Amino acid sequence: MNNVASRTIYIDIESAGRARRAPIIELAAIAVESGSYRELDSIDMKLEFAMKEADPRFLGVNKFSPTVWEKYALPERDAAAKLAAFLRRHATTERTSPKTGKPYLVAQLAGFNSNRFDIPRLEQLFQRHKLFFPACRRSLCVMQKTQWFFEDNQALQPGPDNFSLAALADYFRLATQPDHTALSDVRATVELARLLAEFHRISATAAAA
Repeated sequence: MNNVASRTIYIDIESAGRARRAPIIELAAIAVESGSYRELDSIDMKLEFAMKEADPRFLGVNKFSPTVWEKYALPERDAAAKLAAFLRRHATTERTSPKTGKPYLVAQLAGFNSNRFDIPRLEQLFQRHKLFFPACRRSLCVMQKTQWFFEDNQALQPGPDNFSLAALADYFRLATQPDHTALSDVRATVELARLLAEFHRISATAAAA
């Protein structure tokens, strides 16, 4: 069914609060060729939200600007539909419908601590607007990938102060510094995943020599 090279979509959302029902105010995604990390496409959106549902402390962290949001923010349903189209465009993971038995494609997602934070909130977003979420429900977690990296490479201890994206960006001196905006955070996540993959490739090559 699918002759396209495997793709992974790295995704990040920013919300106006810690609670799971806090509104999503920004989201970004980058589609890369799996394995090579070659960037294929990206999307970056700001979402409309009700100020009464927001925690002002989070808006400051997330670089919220009323004038920017007034100019660029999309209605929540429009943003969800636009994200769905992006995911379908880069869907390469095959699933089989339990109802019809026919194959269909969904997107393989990845992110930083995404299974605890981003994915549940995105699922709620799509459920609210009765839209199909065309992605694997379990994403590849780069935070866990990093934790295993240090577990498997004890010679690198002591590692970072903690496993936040900001701390890891400092430790590895990433070119992209996360700043709690969706696009910068997702770019830093892709860069971190690529760096760890390159380290493993170098180690595997050295071990085989």
